[in-house]
Amino acid sequence: MCTGDNPLTAVSVAQECSLIAPGTTVFVSHLKRPALCSSDGNMFVPLTSVEWKESTGQSIELDPVTLIPKSTDPHNACKTELNRPYCLAITGAAFAYLERHAQGTPAWKHMLMRAAVFARMSPEQKAALVDHLQQLGYISGFCGDGANDCAALKTADIGVSLSEAEASVAAPFTSRVSDISCVVQLVREGRCSIATSIACFKYLGIYSIIQFTTCCILYSYDVNLTNGQFLFVDLFAVLPITVCLDRFEPFSRLVPRRPTASLASKRVIASLIGHTVLTAGFQLAVFAMSASQSWYHAPEPATPGDPDSTPEKGDLNTILFVFSAFQYVFMGVVFAIGPPYRQRAIRNYAFVLVTASLLAFELGVLLGPLPGLRSLFGLVKVQVGWRFVVFGMAVANFVMCYFGERVVFPLVAAPAAK
Repeated sequence: MCTGDNPLTAVSVAQECSLIAPGTTVFVSHLKRPALCSSDGNMFVPLTSVEWKESTGQSIELDPVTLIPKSTDPHNACKTELNRPYCLAITGAAFAYLERHAQGTPAWKHMLMRAAVFARMSPEQKAALVDHLQQLGYISGFCGDGANDCAALKTADIGVSLSEAEASVAAPFTSRVSDISCVVQLVREGRCSIATSIACFKYLGIYSIIQFTTCCILYSYDVNLTNGQFLFVDLFAVLPITVCLDRFEPFSRLVPRRPTASLASKRVIASLIGHTVLTAGFQLAVFAMSASQSWYHAPEPATPGDPDSTPEKGDLNTILFVFSAFQYVFMGVVFAIGPPYRQRAIRNYAFVLVTASLLAFELGVLLGPLPGLRSLFGLVKVQVGWRFVVFGMAVANFVMCYFGERVVFPLVAAPAAK
């Protein structure tokens, strides 16, 4: 708690709000200004020090250097009180003195970590407190509802205004709820946004790898995907899945660990490399298996010596397009990661509808007697038994990617991140 109120009032409020746990001893700072006489007996030199006294008046205080509790009555030392958990309540005057004379010392850092209440703090001191916590490597948040909180709200990594008055101008976030319960929702939404951004980034990256692999294999035979195939993949498959991946709600509970916030983190890189190997490897395996079949006809130029005359329709184009179409949908499911930061994929009804519709449509194109669709996409009729092989390979690719994303790749990335 950081406030301009009296320290004892602030301690009482903090205890009522459970910011200070029951049974915790609170030590309040007091500036001690004794006067020493100089050697000639005429000049008085003021000396200042900080004392830490127990808030209820018990005979316990803190050592001013080590901040370890000690009894002020050696004949009646209460070991129980000395061993209880304790925290600090610091006044603005003591904070200013310690900031000027003790900053950078172990006692200064210990004081910042032990303090639960900062009272009689000026607007500048509130901002300075946030800055000092940031210098120690902490992500600092600040909630305020008045003009005297504006500086701290601007300095904090996460500033939340609890009113729509002056503080709302300085704070990045403004809550319509006039208590700090909004911070929990803000953290949940923030973590969900980070997890969603990472998922969309990985999906679009792997989508590019899948299409790149398909085109490279086709280019080696001087053919390419048809315009209808490109249109279906980009407009009717990848775009709806990407939009629906962004529609996940935050998970209902907070967990201690934070999600990966860097696109270049070891966990993200390991995931991208792993999925690249799996998706490209399965495409190459399907191509090699198909090319070994007796019914398979490799693309050949219609005019000998003219590569541009090679027709795009054929067994190779059909098999790779259908297989890669399943990969686009299945990879969307792989990256639809739910807890601990997002709701489960089954709760994202738009995503479930899109993926189910796409899978049903692609199964119809692969297995169904639909000559109209084959003509629309420039496909040829493939042996019935081989269609099930293609679908089985797509399912195997999905299972391996799903297991890798949730188990293998995080384990691989963990030692590299240390």
